[in-house]
Amino acid sequence: VMRILSVTLDRRVLDPHSAVGKRQTAYYRDHNVSYIVLDAPGRSKLATLFSAASEARRARGFDVVTAQDPFFCGWIARVASKASNAALHIQDHSGAFGRSAFDTRERLLRPVAKYVLRKADRVRTVSERGKRGLVSIGIAEDKIDVIPIATDVSRFSSLDRSRAMPNQILCISRLEAEKGIGVLLSAFAILHEKHPEASLVIVGDGSERKTLEKLARSFHINDAVLFAGASDDVATYVSRAGVYVQPSYFEGWGLAVIEAAAAGLPIVMTDVGCAGEVIKHEESGLVVPPGNAHALADALGRVLNDEALRRALGEAARRAIANLPGPDATAEAIRRSLQAALKVSS
Repeated sequence: VMRILSVTLDRRVLDPHSAVGKRQTAYYRDHNVSYIVLDAPGRSKLATLFSAASEARRARGFDVVTAQDPFFCGWIARVASKASNAALHIQDHSGAFGRSAFDTRERLLRPVAKYVLRKADRVRTVSERGKRGLVSIGIAEDKIDVIPIATDVSRFSSLDRSRAMPNQILCISRLEAEKGIGVLLSAFAILHEKHPEASLVIVGDGSERKTLEKLARSFHINDAVLFAGASDDVATYVSRAGVYVQPSYFEGWGLAVIEAAAAGLPIVMTDVGCAGEVIKHEESGLVVPPGNAHALADALGRVLNDEALRRALGEAARRAIANLPGPDATAEAIRRSLQAALKVSS
């Protein structure tokens, strides 16, 4: 039985009934786990960070310390692993070094992440793209585990899509700058000139919502764009859509893409996350460069114009998803990764 300390940004790990909490239960089954959560409602981020650092310095008796990311969580985990003389296990969900830094904040934090990753006994990433990025900064290949994020796609693969609308484009995303929704609106404005019957449904919320709604009005496409807000029932939206689009500047993996593909939707996405591994260009989807509104519009136009292409891409996407490991296999792989970190440090 391992004694594990997990450093995370997500308070949902503390709720055993949430999807995140259930995944954590599966990952740490048969082991004892404690958490440091870098999210304290009502407290500033700086105060939360200092409090977490203090807690990390007092950590004792752990075998493995694992962190959700190599940035703030990774730094706290490094402090805790030293204090507890424990193995250090770092998760790289965003594939940070498999792409360019997105903004100034990330550029400033990258030296911290490199330091933490190089000190880690084991690193877990979600894609081969992420692995290549880690190798590029000097992380040994035999220290890296590639474990895609587990998704229970059963409710998507069994959806009734008999009422799907071929001209409805769906995007499920947080409304934040890195998700590229502004580029999607620009692309949709271009597309809408040739396809006035097309509609765009955006499911999700975030700090950019008002800005994006204003952008849609400025493009005179607001009547064809629905900002549906956050939803716990994304499967309903997937069942009605004809095309799924993911316009992100970066993704670690792309859970929403995986779910839409499991339902047999044709996928149009930027070259991020699972693109190239699961969603392959001209095979199980159409893949375009991030930030290129014209390329995105052209790809969406191809799918809308060609029923045979829609069907072929959707069926290929569904087959690709069938080859991914399920939640049980993923949980077992994560447990092996944690055990490997312990063996290295012993």
